[in-house]
Amino acid sequence: MARGDLLATIEAIHAAGLDDACWPRALAAMREVVGGVGATFEVIDKSRSAHSAFHSVGIPPARQIEYADYYLAISPRVRTGLLTPTGHVSWDYQIIGEAAMRRDPFYADFLPQNGLRYFVAGTIRQTEEEFAVFAIQRSAKQGHVGKREIALMRQLVPHVQQAFDVARRLKNTGETHDVLERTLDCLADGVAVLRSDGTVIYANESFQAIARRSDGISIRKNAIEFTDSEARTKYKAAVAAVLKLRAGESDSPAGNDFMAARSVSGQSYLISIRPLLGVAARKQPSTALAIVFVRDPHARRVAATITLRDLFGLTEAEAGLAQALQSGVALSDYAGSRALSLNTVYTHLRRLREKTGSSRMAELIHKLNGLRLPLRAD
Repeated sequence: MARGDLLATIEAIHAAGLDDACWPRALAAMREVVGGVGATFEVIDKSRSAHSAFHSVGIPPARQIEYADYYLAISPRVRTGLLTPTGHVSWDYQIIGEAAMRRDPFYADFLPQNGLRYFVAGTIRQTEEEFAVFAIQRSAKQGHVGKREIALMRQLVPHVQQAFDVARRLKNTGETHDVLERTLDCLADGVAVLRSDGTVIYANESFQAIARRSDGISIRKNAIEFTDSEARTKYKAAVAAVLKLRAGESDSPAGNDFMAARSVSGQSYLISIRPLLGVAARKQPSTALAIVFVRDPHARRVAATITLRDLFGLTEAEAGLAQALQSGVALSDYAGSRALSLNTVYTHLRRLREKTGSSRMAELIHKLNGLRLPLRAD
């Protein structure tokens, strides 16, 4: 089995956590990786003794199988499964041997009717109220699972657990994505999420504002473009590195940071690119590739000034001094850059300490350094 096949399977599992319609694809991928003729993912409400969720590939629905209710009720697998702890991997020989299988109605009568014989399963959730499990079904010809299949199931269990937890959270809080987008829109830094083809899935308001100015960065044909040729080269290399990581061709982290010059004079942007393996976007859950951060020093200064003014009631001059102290600028250098006398700067410093409730310089700087949240200026 290629490493890329396992990575693709894990990605499909996480996509299913965000969209129930992706479970058949995830189950098919698990079936191929582990080896089987069918796969199921089911959630049982114990209080009702009924499924609250059921997905399958390669296996007929229970309602289409004659006497399914009878055989499932006496199945050794079901009885044992309802007692297995969360995270446990189960297989036939833990609960029944070949001789006993030949005498058991479930194994001897029911499974052969459907071309099945053996199984391996992972328990995702086991509580007094609920039982969730995924299983790979194998034919008699494929034989009983071995160490390889059991090891693979143990690798997959935590990913299916995470997908199940994400799906449950999204179901309980349907506005999760909207809340996340509103939160990202508050940031002074630009944030964009890319598809695997490099086009933009999502851009927060700060990124859109940067792109509209076309001052070194723009969005054209739904793709990010840089005026600076060196930034273009580094951006392409970073995206290519993420694609290699996603395809299993690299084990190295694909994060990358570089500067991008503006079209006009001014401090350059800082660009950070990070991979999003196993993470999905809202509308195209299986295609989210990377997240791009754009730090605009000018926008952050404006946002920080407004935040400091609002938080402590500072004047423009006092907020400017506070930012200089955050950056480690000496008072004499700050006075020279602003064409102010040192007496004026010390007056601003005294007022700044009073308004922030700081008795000492070290306390003031510590307090200011704890306020670096890059919120957008509205």
